Amino acid sequence: MRYKAILFDTRSIQSYIFSGNQLKTNIGASYLVERVFDDVLLPALRSVLGEDALDAETWMSVEEPRWDEMSTAARVGYIGGGNALLLFRADTAEETLRTVVATFTKQLLVRMPGLHTGAAIGEIDLAADGSFVGEKNLTALVHALKDGQNTIFPLVNVPSTGLTLTCQESGETANAWDETERRFYAWEVEMKLRADRRDGREAPAEVELMKKLSSVLPAADRDGFLNGYVFPMEFTDLGQRQTENDIAVVHIDGNNMGRKFQDCRTLTARKNMSRAIRSKTIAAFTELVQNIIANIDVYEDELSIRYDKELRRFLPIRPLVLGGDDMTFVCAAKVAVSYTRFIMDRLRDSGIASCGGITIMNTNYPFFRGYQMAEELCGAAKKCMRALEAAAGQETDSCWLDYAILHGEQAPTLDQFRAEEYRGARGDLHFGPYRVDASADAQESLDALLSCVQGMRALPRSKVKELRRVLAYGEHEQRQFMAQLAHLRKSDPGMRLPSVSAWQPYEETLWAEGRTPYVDAIELMDYTLVDEEV
Repeated sequence: MRYKAILFDTRSIQSYIFSGNQLKTNIGASYLVERVFDDVLLPALRSVLGEDALDAETWMSVEEPRWDEMSTAARVGYIGGGNALLLFRADTAEETLRTVVATFTKQLLVRMPGLHTGAAIGEIDLAADGSFVGEKNLTALVHALKDGQNTIFPLVNVPSTGLTLTCQESGETANAWDETERRFYAWEVEMKLRADRRDGREAPAEVELMKKLSSVLPAADRDGFLNGYVFPMEFTDLGQRQTENDIAVVHIDGNNMGRKFQDCRTLTARKNMSRAIRSKTIAAFTELVQNIIANIDVYEDELSIRYDKELRRFLPIRPLVLGGDDMTFVCAAKVAVSYTRFIMDRLRDSGIASCGGITIMNTNYPFFRGYQMAEELCGAAKKCMRALEAAAGQETDSCWLDYAILHGEQAPTLDQFRAEEYRGARGDLHFGPYRVDASADAQESLDALLSCVQGMRALPRSKVKELRRVLAYGEHEQRQFMAQLAHLRKSDPGMRLPSVSAWQPYEETLWAEGRTPYVDAIELMDYTLVDEEV
């Protein structure tokens, strides 16, 4: 069956969501991105073709739909991963398809200004089971979409309004007024805030989040889910203490997802895989939330858990991107490693291997920079995964994570940051990335790192600080430190480096093969819970 088709995508999503330094703005932007096709594209199509002209349900409700039948003028092929595929009858005029695109993008200027989208119009040949037949396939549309991305640069904000005041958050014209904060800002910021601002009602972003998390729970558990708890809408409510005012941005991405979608030989397989990945991602995060609630007393000992006006506890975490093959959330810095590991373990249990990046930074640090670093760290973790695959000669789907702690002005890239901040006289002071799914006897395992972190707490704080200092120096200073530690051990047996079986080669000389693991362990002492399980 031959169809006319439009393939849509969303672009520059990260800059759209994370450009502001207000959590409310980030939350609202994320909600708008997730709802762009359902709330804007599909209504725009209905306004062009008619209310009953679109089948938007079959792709979701039918596991194995027939693709050689169409009872309406158009149907949804799939929506997911920032893309939407719409199918039209073969006799649909191309001008009609262009009108759909024009109507959609015009609506975006008002409802979601600043959001970049693209569209490619073409034809697709489908068999009954959704197999792509001949050269008229999805790949051709993807290539056309990519060509448009490299050659077409649309304006996504209404220009030349006559106003000259510039919005401090977006740099666009400040043409909206916030009565509460008594300030002007851009219409783009206004629309993001509308998605999350309560104004005496439940915010749309909060409603959507609750609906999403509850969707993976048994029906009997949905009513009581999150009773007495609420997700924070300010960075200051994430649970960090005044003297430890650090938060973490965590980005987790599935391994080899592009390759796995390319292996889908039918449209049915692609849309089912997209829906399955979404469900598993949401389920992993929901399970983490349930675990946090079950252990809230542990967190209250080391975090500053606050309450809202209705005396509900703020959870020390807030999801920003959730539901595809990647995930981004913010949380208190002290729980970032354990939360990231929890999510990655649950995803692995459900058949999705992933890698993660954690940026630890002060609450006031530029948020977009923190997110960019988390994405780079996730990329560094994926390099280790790919290197392992190359060595094995096959897909291994190993799970890795990496982290960085940002203070003040930092180098623009991860490599430059590490070169400036983590190079000692004898080599690399950063030992990661770390493998989450490796046994504790592997040097690169996260278990080995966390075991050393806990062991470091047995040393006096002064000795830990001295070790951190001498690790950046030469071999002579390090030998002196080890000799001093050996002398003190005669009267105090606890004066020794933590015994980590995977790191025995480092216990005598601190270094091996131009790197040391102890700086990472020392740094994470301040960013892990004291009683955290290894």
